[in-house]
Amino acid sequence: MLFSSLALGSSRRLFLPITTYCRISSGLADFKGAISFSHMALAQLNCSSFSSDDDDDDDQQSSIAACDSTSYHTKNADCCTPDADTFRIVEILNSLRKDPNLAFSFFCQLKEAGFQHNLSTYSALVTNLCKWGLQRKLDRLFLDLVTAKEQQITCPPLRISELLDTLAKELEVEVGQSLVRAYDALIKSYARVNMFEEAIDLLFYIERRGFVPHISVCNFLINCLIEHGKVDMAMAVYKQFIRIGVGPNGYTYAIVIKTLCKKGSLEEALDVFLEMREAGVTHSAIAYRAYIEGLCINKRSSLGYQLLQEFQGANRHVDKYAYAVVIRGFCNEMKIDEAENVFLDLEKQGLVLNAHVYGEMIHGYCKGGYLLKALAVLKDMTSNGVKATCLIISSILHCLCKMGMHSEVVDQFKEHKDLGIYLDEVCYNIVMDALCKLGRVEQAVELLEEMKSKRMVLDILHYTTLINGFCLQGNIDGALNLAEEMKEKGGLTLDVAYYTMMISNYCRIDCLSKAYDIFHHMKREGIEPDVTCYNVLIHMNCKAKKLHGAFALFDEMIAKGVEPDIFTYTSLLSGTFDRGDVKRARRGFDAIIEKGITPDVTLYTMMINSYCRVNCFREAYDLFHDMQRRGIQPDVICYTILIDRNCLMDNLQEAIALFDEMTERGVKPDIVTYRALLFGLYNEGDVDRASILIHEMSSKGILPDRPISPLHLGILKAKRQSLQISSC
Repeated sequence: MLFSSLALGSSRRLFLPITTYCRISSGLADFKGAISFSHMALAQLNCSSFSSDDDDDDDQQSSIAACDSTSYHTKNADCCTPDADTFRIVEILNSLRKDPNLAFSFFCQLKEAGFQHNLSTYSALVTNLCKWGLQRKLDRLFLDLVTAKEQQITCPPLRISELLDTLAKELEVEVGQSLVRAYDALIKSYARVNMFEEAIDLLFYIERRGFVPHISVCNFLINCLIEHGKVDMAMAVYKQFIRIGVGPNGYTYAIVIKTLCKKGSLEEALDVFLEMREAGVTHSAIAYRAYIEGLCINKRSSLGYQLLQEFQGANRHVDKYAYAVVIRGFCNEMKIDEAENVFLDLEKQGLVLNAHVYGEMIHGYCKGGYLLKALAVLKDMTSNGVKATCLIISSILHCLCKMGMHSEVVDQFKEHKDLGIYLDEVCYNIVMDALCKLGRVEQAVELLEEMKSKRMVLDILHYTTLINGFCLQGNIDGALNLAEEMKEKGGLTLDVAYYTMMISNYCRIDCLSKAYDIFHHMKREGIEPDVTCYNVLIHMNCKAKKLHGAFALFDEMIAKGVEPDIFTYTSLLSGTFDRGDVKRARRGFDAIIEKGITPDVTLYTMMINSYCRVNCFREAYDLFHDMQRRGIQPDVICYTILIDRNCLMDNLQEAIALFDEMTERGVKPDIVTYRALLFGLYNEGDVDRASILIHEMSSKGILPDRPISPLHLGILKAKRQSLQISSC
């Protein structure tokens, strides 16, 4: 009855002094439900008078009758002075020193009811929590304080520095670890709300007081800094921790090593790794794995594998993830044979492979175009009872799609779906794209509806895939209708990628005016074109020999602050080359280099070809040697242009030297290259060399696209002689 009357807020309540609260607190600690000690205390605190005497019931009845605990939630207790309230609450909190959980609950409910805690109440509770080591409750309490400070909430007027000073006095007779718990909670709270400077200031503050934070708190702060891109600050904090005597553990070293490796600072990462060894933390698998992964990310997978073998040789436990990391590293470096060796090493050890290891090997095979090997590993994986993941299936489907095997994409998708394997949104998009390329857009639309029925998350990529499918069929209206559905029903915003795709599709069917309509509509919608969008229109204008329009777009993008890329310049120069304006093209070419952009092999080849067409052979060769000095490997087209022009100018020895150079560099001649050199040999009457060249072509499976008859050779020779005369 006592508890019921208090909890339900009856008109007649029993008035209990602090001593009585203390006697019943232990029983109330187990009360889970509607009955709360906090409500009882709130009822007491809301009264205008206060007594610690059990016998003063008669004098208290009038005040008790007017006291309603529920009213405390809707109005302030003006009948009590703030100092009196604080004194009573601190007294209650101190009485609950043996029950910190109940004290915490009482504190929180007072706050929810509107009471403004101050330095005294916070100090009383924090001291209790510190002594009992209730770190999570300390974390929550300080996070509330820090959040209030960050949001510039001025009530209650409480300075955290004053609280720390008070705690230092309260806990000075306690074991130092009690106070450290408060410091740890505050550091973590600052880090959680990105108040990193305050967290670092606190580190110096506690150092001056002769305390050292716990290593887990140090790790937490460093991790938060790294996640927010403050790598340099994180490294400075790490060094500060070491300076003040915090001993890093394996996780600390792992965080720092991984961060340095991501920055590409492998030497610094190695120093930390060696420092870890010197500190005797050689058993940390997580730190080893971090360094191995860092080496692999920086294309040092061979070193990473050596380190993995060393760790394994020391009879340390190496998890499968480390092997998966090395396999991925080798695959990213396109060292498929080495990746296979690591994979086989795992099998030889008799370790049970998981989906992660299998997946990395399959992904590597798919990336390198080794489809059959990828399918073989997938079959081996399923036969060993390891279920394929949607990530693995998407790798297979993407590889098939890249190889143009669109029908196989559809078949594989259906096969794995029938096996009950969960296929995610990525898999669906790949197969939708394959169906569109097969001209089966209606089936792709059915898959989109299937995704909706399964409540899968549709994004703009799924819609744009279908829109592109409609465009491939020439059904522009269908594409526009789907775009409207995407906006209205899908709630998705059309972005620059969508508009670029539509512009590209109109350009593809030579509807430049429609492409411009989309371009202007996009800008009216407030979406600014990016460099890819500009490139599509510039390329189309150049292709249509509308250089004025192309350069107008170029000026517009510069004015908007959109930085042109190599494709932009290549398109513009291509249009200039087509008009035969070599001088203007060269000015543009030099301007690219001045901007710090290195021309690619395509641009060099176009420039070389332009010089060759006007018989400026020296300039062409200068560019040829310049691209080699810059480390740009000439391709088969570039070599063929020079070989053909040498043959035309009766400079057969130079043509042969270029042919030999390209084969030595691993550039494989094609039918056009062979024909250019072959006709040069015939023109010189070198039938023997011509016969050897034809035999070489035949052995490589490269045959002339038409027979070379003596009459044909005679006509060709006459044409070339006339070209030489006209060029002079």
